[in-house]
Amino acid sequence: MIWPSLSVDRFFINPESVIEYSKSLTFKSGNGSWPGKRTESTHTFDNNFFLRTTTKIISSLYPNDYQKDNCLEWQATQFFQKIKPSEYPEKGFIHQDLTCEFTSIVYLSDEKNNGTCLYQLKRPVKDNSYEEEQKKNYLNPNKKRTKKFNEELKKNQNSYEKVLEFKSKKNRMILFDGSQYHGVDNYGNDNKERLTLITFFESVKRVDNKPLKFHALECIKN
Repeated sequence: MIWPSLSVDRFFINPESVIEYSKSLTFKSGNGSWPGKRTESTHTFDNNFFLRTTTKIISSLYPNDYQKDNCLEWQATQFFQKIKPSEYPEKGFIHQDLTCEFTSIVYLSDEKNNGTCLYQLKRPVKDNSYEEEQKKNYLNPNKKRTKKFNEELKKNQNSYEKVLEFKSKKNRMILFDGSQYHGVDNYGNDNKERLTLITFFESVKRVDNKPLKFHALECIKN
């Protein structure tokens, strides 16, 4: 892992306007790889919003460089996501975001008990057989969970130990390495949807092609 785990409060100057904006968007179910519904990536319908928010996130990592002669560039996909807790009463599966360098989440709900936990392996995981059961049930959130689903969830949870927990404080932005195991302990109150803005950063680099310094690597080598 080369990216740090960060937490920044008061991320948006006016979070209520962002929440209201999300209400105007179209949310769709996915392929079962994740719970709830998401928008299309924001860059496809509001590139100004995408650029403003991703720049803010990058500034938390490189405050001296993000505005300096456009010396940094990045690729990312960004979604609003909402989850009805009543449809997902169990914990989320612990997983990695291996398609990206790092992940950012901005919490936009009032609940404090539906944040994100980071984990480390405590026993080898022989396979990812849970994924098929996860997809079957996540595609049918109102269907009763199968015995196989519950078995796979238990096996998944028992393979890790929690090392850090981010509380889901409204307007808090968190960030963690894509290879970091993570999951959700609780999706929240049955009567409130869990609204987040999730950004997956696939790459970050310097425009002049000079090596980019990474936080964890710089710390470890000194």
